Amino acid sequence: MQPEPIATESNPVCYLCGQPGEVLYPHLTDRLFGAPGEWVLKRCPSPSCGLVWLDPRPTIADIGKAYKTYYTHDHAGHQQLTRMARIVRGLLHPLSVILLGLRQERRRYKRIYLDKTLPGRLLEVGCGNGKRLARMQKSGWLVAGQEVDPLAADHVRQKYGIAVHLGPLETIDAAEPYDAIIMSHVIEHVHDPLAMLQTCHRLLKKDGVIVLLTPNTASYGHRTFAAGWRGLEPPRHLHLFNRTTLSQLAEKAGFDGVQTWTTPVGAYGIGQSSRSAAELADTAQLNTGRITVRDVLRGFRFQVAASVRYLLDKNSGEECVLIAKKIS
Repeated sequence: MQPEPIATESNPVCYLCGQPGEVLYPHLTDRLFGAPGEWVLKRCPSPSCGLVWLDPRPTIADIGKAYKTYYTHDHAGHQQLTRMARIVRGLLHPLSVILLGLRQERRRYKRIYLDKTLPGRLLEVGCGNGKRLARMQKSGWLVAGQEVDPLAADHVRQKYGIAVHLGPLETIDAAEPYDAIIMSHVIEHVHDPLAMLQTCHRLLKKDGVIVLLTPNTASYGHRTFAAGWRGLEPPRHLHLFNRTTLSQLAEKAGFDGVQTWTTPVGAYGIGQSSRSAAELADTAQLNTGRITVRDVLRGFRFQVAASVRYLLDKNSGEECVLIAKKIS
């Protein structure tokens, strides 16, 4: 049975500066989760911007069709590791963390860089499978989640007993504001990221902090894999950022003390799921739905290469990290 087509809308100009976009990658397909359609990514030509976005993009009414086989649904179509790949990854991934000196960075990453912040009330926007919320709860935070996906929300409630608001972020009551709001790989999925950050600003206490992670278009992985980079993920990733564009967005939303940096800690997974131009052309190998030992070895090699590159270029990490405060 063919998947139902996704309705689209034109999106020709840069969300941040209004410049007409230039085609970066045409003829993209969803090789990860099989959403229908062919997609185009554009890039802002302004040297002071560089935002990347989808044009045309799914409409708000139809975007849900792009998530029918998404990982939060635990669908059979989601890529799974073969038995041998799972064994090899179980050995190589922790080894790479130790050999490359990433243990401390990985600990901070897993606590979404709030490891030195006094625990209080915390909201995770787009809480997904709830693992991060459960981890933060064990660290002393009073946690709650927000989701628009009812399957994901029910999973978190049932597995972890954590309260999850089901519905758009703007429908959350701000009567009792939060000390921290976190979002990991969420901002790139929304049609209006500025409005989302403005809502986060409203939901925070004075001196509250926001922390977000998102794919970095200036990363070593993007430069290496181009159209096959895992971070692109059409048609679910609507806007893709670098440190500059992410800072501009947060400042427009009213945040102060904006800090951004990049991290290479997730490079293993990026290397494992990204594909070279030659692999993209081999459609027989592209959509097997399985992660093989070959993929896992690619991830290990890429983690090593990306970590070495990061020593020379601190902007080359696979993810951008932003921390900012609500001062007023």
